[in-house]
Amino acid sequence: MKILPRYKKPFWAILAILVAIFLMISDSYAGDRKTRVITFLSSGTYTAATAYSTGFAVSAYTEGQILTNITAEADTSTLDITVQTSDDNSTYYDHTSCTQRTATGQYRTAITNFGKYVRLKYVVGGTSFTFATVGVFKN
Repeated sequence: MKILPRYKKPFWAILAILVAIFLMISDSYAGDRKTRVITFLSSGTYTAATAYSTGFAVSAYTEGQILTNITAEADTSTLDITVQTSDDNSTYYDHTSCTQRTATGQYRTAITNFGKYVRLKYVVGGTSFTFATVGVFKN
């Protein structure tokens, strides 16, 4: 008794349909990802001080990258950047500290689980740094 050959064609047809549906769903999901680029600190020379960027709403996003482009450093300066988070855009808490920077270059810090609002705290020690920092967020 040969039962299996009788069901081969419907099985392969159903499998092909399921694969096609899966491919359509996965392609549309990848194309629907939102991305937002936020300029926290525009390019400029920042002198010795502690200061903060503006807070930005990021609750629609699940992950992000903080990108810092340092183009000049005076004397033996240091730059410390801390990502801060808030639930009300008023009271902020330290979230992630980036590695201390002491030279020119491009630097990246990945962040997740950052809440409703994000801003940057930056501390320039020494004389000054010329830099810009953006955040790239996606869901």
